[in-house]
Amino acid sequence: MSTMTTLISYQSSGGDQGRCDAKCYEATEPECTCICGGRNHGAGKQQAIDNTRALAESWIEHARANGQDVSHVELAVDAMHEPLFAFGGDQP
Repeated sequence: MSTMTTLISYQSSGGDQGRCDAKCYEATEPECTCICGGRNHGAGKQQAIDNTRALAESWIEHARANGQDVSHVELAVDAMHEPLFAFGGDQP
């Protein structure tokens, strides 16, 4: 049994609200309804990881350009085994 890598996940106090995982990046049907908006749909795992990393980098740069402190955020080197973001300090 293989594991399903989740690339993007949005959660609220009510639980999981949206995600992009193998159902998307390994998809063969034409319609994408996940949180990536079609960016990773049918792209394959490695391309989807690359796409997601580029998207996260753009979010970080956008936040930085808007004056937000993102010094505690860095992208994980290995998306296969670590979260996309690694937070410093006492944050989870």
